[in-house]
Amino acid sequence: MSLTRRTATLLIAAIAAVSLTAPLAQAKGGGTTHQIALHGSASFPGASGKAVSKVNGAERELQIEVEHIRALAGKHVNVFVNGSRLASPLVNSFGVARVERRTEAGQSVPTIRNGSTVRVRTLGGTLIASGTF
Repeated sequence: MSLTRRTATLLIAAIAAVSLTAPLAQAKGGGTTHQIALHGSASFPGASGKAVSKVNGAERELQIEVEHIRALAGKHVNVFVNGSRLASPLVNSFGVARVERRTEAGQSVPTIRNGSTVRVRTLGGTLIASGTF
């Protein structure tokens, strides 16, 4: 077998091996992902952010991030999902607050449906940012 033919055979074998493992990787990372934008309120017009809901079988994940709230750095904010308080993260020195919940980690994750709401408020109740799935 010539070197060129041997190289071609090895290349075809490598491509075949990758194509067999690709569906496995795709199945593991499957599921449904929904993302919404969070928009600043009249009190915090520069605030923005996003909420991402991922569902894969019985596993659920919810990530919420609000940024451009540097005036609240060092303070806690309340994050509500469907009217229930989910968490009270600390706003970091860059003006960002983040929450991540995963059932895989044994954490409680609210069920997200069309119409589910996300609201981020100061501890005093002032709306910072909000959005709807």
